[in-house]
Amino acid sequence: MLIFALSLNEIGLSPLLIVLISVFGIFFLVSFAITSPNMDTKGLLRVLHSKPIRKADGTVEYPNEN
Repeated sequence: MLIFALSLNEIGLSPLLIVLISVFGIFFLVSFAITSPNMDTKGLLRVLHSKPIRKADGTVEYPNEN
């Protein structure tokens, strides 16, 4: 039985590219872990299903529809 395998160099991945991919991958995971508590269902549905009111000073208010 023959096993088909390519080295990383044959694929086109240099050590520098592997380090860059790793750094950006770790950055993505860390940023996702930091921001995921802010993405709760209640807050997202409030923004998606309500009509925001923009005030004169530029702030946005989401009225409660209870």
